[in-house]
Amino acid sequence: MSDRVPDPSIDRIRDHVRAQVARTSLRKVAARAGAKVGATKKFVDGSVPYERNLRLWKRFYARDLREGLAGRPDDALPPAEAAAVLELLLWGLDDGRKQAVREAAELFRGLFVRHGRTPPSWVLAVAGGPGDFAAEVDDGDEDEAGDEEEDDGEE
Repeated sequence: MSDRVPDPSIDRIRDHVRAQVARTSLRKVAARAGAKVGATKKFVDGSVPYERNLRLWKRFYARDLREGLAGRPDDALPPAEAAAVLELLLWGLDDGRKQAVREAAELFRGLFVRHGRTPPSWVLAVAGGPGDFAAEVDDGDEDEAGDEEEDDGEE
C-alpha cells in the first residue's frame, strides 16, 4: 500500500493542473497525465495523491514545463520542482535516490561550468550550494537533519 506524503513541490504542480483543467477539461487533463478522472478531481481539490499518482503528476508537469505549457522558463525553475523532476528520473534508485539527486545536480553544475555558463540557482540549491536546499530534498520530512541519514537503512 502506498503512503500519502505531502511534497513541497506539489503546490505548483497542482496550480498548473488546475489551470489546465480550467483551459480544457478534467477528462482531457487526466488522460494527458495518465491518471484516473477521480484521482485528478481529488488532486485538483487539494488532496495529497498516492505515490503512483504523484509520479504521474510530476511527469505531466515536467513534460508541460519542457514544452513551454507550464508558463515558466527553464532557468526560473524553483529548486523544489527541479528536485521533483530529478527524483522522477531517478525513480529506480530506491535506496540511493536522495544522494543520486544531489549527484545529478552536481553533473548539471559541471555541464554549465564547462560550457562557460553560470549554473542556475536550482542547480546550486539542489546540489547543496548556497542556501543548501539539498537537505530539503531528503524526503521533504520535517525531521532534524541528523536523523534523516540514519532512517535510510530501515528498508
